[in-house]
Amino acid sequence: MTSQTRRLALTVATAAAVVLFAAGILVGRTTVTPRPVAVNAVTISDGVPVGVLDTPAGALAASDNYLAVEAQSDEQQPALFAALAANTFTPAFARTALRLASQDRASDSAVMGAYAHGAHALAIIAARRLDSYTPSRAVITTWIGGVLWGPTITPRQTWNLASSTLVWQDGHWLLANNHIAGIAPVPSIVYVDGTNNQAAAFSVLTGMSAPFYGAG
Repeated sequence: MTSQTRRLALTVATAAAVVLFAAGILVGRTTVTPRPVAVNAVTISDGVPVGVLDTPAGALAASDNYLAVEAQSDEQQPALFAALAANTFTPAFARTALRLASQDRASDSAVMGAYAHGAHALAIIAARRLDSYTPSRAVITTWIGGVLWGPTITPRQTWNLASSTLVWQDGHWLLANNHIAGIAPVPSIVYVDGTNNQAAAFSVLTGMSAPFYGAG
């Protein structure tokens, strides 16, 4: 994500584990007890997460990590963003993303100055939905937020829906496209006459699930 609406986020890099069970093998009269084998959905290469599991859960894990790192690094950490683009973007998308990130840094002097004076940001992958999946392609909608604070800037937050397309190539997921798909509700509890008000705006999140991965 390289648009103005996503520059406030900071990475929440995570790694998911998918548990597979080996089949029991009968050798003569001896049965080998099946043992769970942990398969990492995401590995680290050149300091960035790379999705290496071609399953629906693996595609979601890759998307979560790519979007979080992309959002936090396009302005705040250009070197990290370049590494992410080189390792996890298709060549065509990498060229576009690097160009747009450079433009954002040049035009956003206020936020760039805030980072230089110690500002911090935090990205939140609140929820996401796997819209389609095949062993070669996945489309995912993500509810992503960012919070920015620092000594020279007023604390602020943004929430957006992002649409991402991932393709499976050479044993890992690559981000082929990512763009803001629309505005998203700000998560809050609003009580009206003592009852939690479920705003109609939250209907855009139908079918989403939270990324419960744990710390990585």
